[in-house]
Amino acid sequence: MEEKYDSISEVNLKRLWWNFKVYIVRIWEELSKYNKQETWSIEMVLQDNKGDRIYSTVPRALVQKWTPILHEFQMYTMTNFTVVDNKTKTKNGVSRYVLTFSHRTKVTHVEVPTFPLQAFRFRSFVDLQNAAMLGDADMFDIIGEVVGKEEPRDLITSKGRETKRLVVILQDLDNNRMSCTLFGDLVDQIVPHLQEERVEPLIVVMQYFKVSRWNGKTSVQSNFAISKVHINLDLEEVNFFKTRVVSAGPSSVSRISYVSSPRDWSAADELKNGCVAVKTIEEALNVAQEGPIWIAGTIVSINAGKAGWFYKACRRCLKKVETPVGTRYECAKCGHTHGVAALRYKVEVMAHDETDSICLLLWDKETTQLCGKPAESIFNEKLAPDDEYPHTLDNMMDKKVLFKLNVKAANVKQYDPVYTVMKVCDDEDTISKNLPMTLVDNNTHVVNEAGNNNSFDIPGIVVNLTIDNDTHFNMDFTQECVSSIKFKTPAKRVASGVKVATINLNQDEEEVHHSTNRFTRKLSKKMKSQQSDIDS
Repeated sequence: MEEKYDSISEVNLKRLWWNFKVYIVRIWEELSKYNKQETWSIEMVLQDNKGDRIYSTVPRALVQKWTPILHEFQMYTMTNFTVVDNKTKTKNGVSRYVLTFSHRTKVTHVEVPTFPLQAFRFRSFVDLQNAAMLGDADMFDIIGEVVGKEEPRDLITSKGRETKRLVVILQDLDNNRMSCTLFGDLVDQIVPHLQEERVEPLIVVMQYFKVSRWNGKTSVQSNFAISKVHINLDLEEVNFFKTRVVSAGPSSVSRISYVSSPRDWSAADELKNGCVAVKTIEEALNVAQEGPIWIAGTIVSINAGKAGWFYKACRRCLKKVETPVGTRYECAKCGHTHGVAALRYKVEVMAHDETDSICLLLWDKETTQLCGKPAESIFNEKLAPDDEYPHTLDNMMDKKVLFKLNVKAANVKQYDPVYTVMKVCDDEDTISKNLPMTLVDNNTHVVNEAGNNNSFDIPGIVVNLTIDNDTHFNMDFTQECVSSIKFKTPAKRVASGVKVATINLNQDEEEVHHSTNRFTRKLSKKMKSQQSDIDS
């Protein structure tokens, strides 16, 4: 007598014992937010013989037990779950109830399935484009041939997480096209298959994607870890689609063409939109929340050694390459090998305003914009023995810039003093219109470049070096300032003899402020404390 199994549609909180025969139509691992090397849980979507689906999760304590047993597109019998009600919200658009594995849960693999697998619920391109309304929880599957692609781009989320973005163009059997945006690991998964010289059709299934509408255009995009890209999958639906595409006749040209990306919303556009509040550096250093912010500052130092201003990158995915294979480089991320790696900027600079100083990391696009030349074009510039980097980078020095920063958790908690720059704007008119109010009326302080005047202007805390009674303190304090400047200021700036001067101890009226480019907040507080003691 055949064993009776429960239907997923019958699941409720009143019963403690359930017995299902189901397919796993989607399975993935959720990583710990504290340790990306640790699996926090296993998430699944289960489907019974009636096509009903339910969300299921394996908690961290049981991950190691079930990882080698549970596989996608396989049939299992499952009993003994804890049923959790997700109230009115459906879990990832799948179901209201969630089946949670416990130590009593039993799972048996069914070697010979008793009903067919129907893993996908396809929506047509026309249906998605004509749908009146689709919510964020409405997810679906689509199938199509990849016929176009944009260049992958680095992206920083609103929470400060670095990821990637790639847009591909899909075409259905009726030649309708749909733009599809992939994020994160899905980009790395599909990039190796997007060769422009490809002549075989690339058929993909986008599983658990959601719709996006912007400026009257409809597209689809991935939705965190539940989304998956299946490439040339050996399933009935995919094979049928591929057969139809091939029967239409061979393509005489490359099947995947390059599509130019729409123009990015530039820094100037973002600032002119009027929704940006530019902060002082002091305010930026004290923000308590992760995410993007804007600051205004002048670049007063470049912290770069002879090989510290660039990195070697893969020419396909732009990730750093480190492992040489003979005379070639192999990208550990996408696997692409090439004879010569691309050179891209990675420059650390110090920016200053009248409130404080901050250490910034400029990547390739922003550095190119500020210095005027790409990294590869200045790599072979001749350097003097004392030079630490090519002279072209000095084009950034003393330049007032609006920076868009990515404030990370490590910055907020002060583990990492270096802030990553997302965008820059060096347009003088835009800068003048977006300065923080506290800086608008202040005079801009710069290092005195007059040939005979060796004074050093450091806006902020003022200490008179000659009229104070404690000569010993003055000399110690001055030595500490000079030592800090010597230690922190790059060798090139000192050796070249420009824009860095010494402090003249013989001028009665000279003011010495804290360094425009180098004092940490800790040293600034120490200076304030010492000055307070003197005044009292």
